[in-house]
Amino acid sequence: MIKHYFLLLRVPNLFTVPSNILAGYFSVAQSLSTNLSVLSLLVGSSVLLYISGIVFNDYFDIEVDRKERPFRPLPSEKVSKQTAFVAAAISMVAANGLAFMVSTLSFSVTIILSVIILGYDYQLKQTVLGPILMGSARTLNVLLGASAILPGAISVQKVLPEQRLTILCISMFLYVLSITLLSRMEVGPAKPARTVTIPFVVIFGVIAIIIIASSFRVFQLDIAVSLSLFVGVIVITFKRTIFEGSSTNIQRAIKTLVLSIIVIDSIFISGTLGLYYGLTILLLIIPPIFISRKLYVT
Repeated sequence: MIKHYFLLLRVPNLFTVPSNILAGYFSVAQSLSTNLSVLSLLVGSSVLLYISGIVFNDYFDIEVDRKERPFRPLPSEKVSKQTAFVAAAISMVAANGLAFMVSTLSFSVTIILSVIILGYDYQLKQTVLGPILMGSARTLNVLLGASAILPGAISVQKVLPEQRLTILCISMFLYVLSITLLSRMEVGPAKPARTVTIPFVVIFGVIAIIIIASSFRVFQLDIAVSLSLFVGVIVITFKRTIFEGSSTNIQRAIKTLVLSIIVIDSIFISGTLGLYYGLTILLLIIPPIFISRKLYVT
């Protein structure tokens, strides 16, 4: 029974959420003291928001899943619709409550995130706004991490933290947008290589942005290790996906790209705090790699 709740929550994906918060926080907090209690509240808020989004997604998609994915917890009735709705609603309310305890800015970010989550899950997922909203949601998650300390960083009039946060947000937006575009291809017949290539072109653009920023010394050279790992993963995933654009291959690519959000966050933390901290964050990818062998990601 517990396994069905884990499936509903996409447990492997949850590990990609704390790294967003840490990347956002430390992109502006390098010269400021670390407040562990604040970080804990922000991580908790972010995880709860993600849970609410995942569960609401399956709640509103139940009729589609009954046709395409009848094995999932809600269409198979392993978890009731009422239970799912209550869990998602409580998670969203609690997430906003935790953010309110941090700051008004943090609370404002979670309110906007909540609206985007509900709009995307209920009505806008299949529209042209869908990928944009998903990218925006992850970007706001990064900003949630920065929200507790951003006013203080701006007040000391340092340009570098703002540059780092801006590049991080742009990179995360484009990366998640590309994953969402690719996810629209995971159902149906095999896709031609040209179609599958488009999301990867965006990802290679993200890599170019990071490299250019590093050349202007916005980030430390410690960025090189995690960046090299990320480039390797993307190149291998790209080659495997365009070789055969089947649903199975695309689903595997999406799984890899989603978990690689942790690698991106590691890149930025390495470039801000140093390699030791970046590699520590990278350890977050180990549990979901093993868990995802038993539980699906997409």
